[in-house]
Amino acid sequence: MLGFFRRYSFAAVVAAGLGLMAFLVAGKALFSLGEPSAAATAAPSPQGRGGPGGSPTVVAAIAGLHVFSDGLQAIGTAQARESIVLTPKVADTIRAIRFDSGDRVRRGQVLVEMSSVEQAADLAEVRAAHQAAQDELRRYQELYDRGFASQARLDTVRAAADAAEARLNAGGSRIADRTIRAPFAGVVGLRTASPGQYMRPGDQIGTLDDVSEIKLDFDVPETQIASLRTGVDITARTAAYPARAFTGVIANVDSRIDPNTRSVRVRAILPNSDEALRPGMLLTVEVRSNPREALAVPEIAIMDQADGAFVYRVAAGEGGPRAELVRIRTGQRSSGLAEVLEGLNAGDRVITEGVQSVRPGQPVQLADADEAAEAPQLRPRG
Repeated sequence: MLGFFRRYSFAAVVAAGLGLMAFLVAGKALFSLGEPSAAATAAPSPQGRGGPGGSPTVVAAIAGLHVFSDGLQAIGTAQARESIVLTPKVADTIRAIRFDSGDRVRRGQVLVEMSSVEQAADLAEVRAAHQAAQDELRRYQELYDRGFASQARLDTVRAAADAAEARLNAGGSRIADRTIRAPFAGVVGLRTASPGQYMRPGDQIGTLDDVSEIKLDFDVPETQIASLRTGVDITARTAAYPARAFTGVIANVDSRIDPNTRSVRVRAILPNSDEALRPGMLLTVEVRSNPREALAVPEIAIMDQADGAFVYRVAAGEGGPRAELVRIRTGQRSSGLAEVLEGLNAGDRVITEGVQSVRPGQPVQLADADEAAEAPQLRPRG
């Protein structure tokens, strides 16, 4: 009797377990009927609609020509075309200053006069002696011509006249040393001295700069020296004018490479007609060498993979346009465009929008003309 109850209890447990499993399967099926399908919940395409037969709508751009150049960047300091510090040649007091801070002066204009009373008196004495020596030379020349003076006496008088003229020139030079003139046209900086002030050689009275052009010196690694030559275009920018670019050309490349930094000093010339640039400004420089016209496509069309760069080219198919996956080789990238060295021809259409929804060989629907107009425009060949 005990065995009968054991067999009956085991059968009951098995039956209860099977019933529970059936209940769970039925509940899951009923629950799944109320959920949307995977197709119904799929995210829409980037364009928000599809073409005929479910083909994605894409935007394509035509591969065209663009001007590229090899670029390198550096940092340089602006310098005036010509620049000097106004300082006296001799130690003396300032008699007069003939300029104000910020004045524009011409070449040869008197800027500073030092005290020269003693030198002026000496010059007057030397000038009188010079005149007397010249008069005596004329008299002895007449006597010699008439045979009343010897050659030796005439030579002595002529030597004395030459010595007097030398003293006169020296006196004039001493006076000139006390007058500071502008050696070139330019703009005078802040005045740092006053009339009556005692000055020594090397003491600064002011500065004079010619800023009609700016010399921009910057250092470039020796590995880039092959791309540097006279006449190469550069573009410079400064934090003082963040929205403005200053263009110029390389004027000189130093003949030596610094053995410590392994770099070469380059000098560029920037026109500065409005005098916006000031000496001492820090500028970032971009050298644009090897300009060339090359085939280009928008960067957004390129898919960079571990094994190379690819684009989807729109190819003609029996049922309409299709997406064709093409490997390309790229070069320089600039302004949102990429240089194409291999893989495409001028006039090829590449997909720029909707790339994520396209598969190789898949039919595609091209966007309307008004949408495609938003894509970057390139100049076709010819």
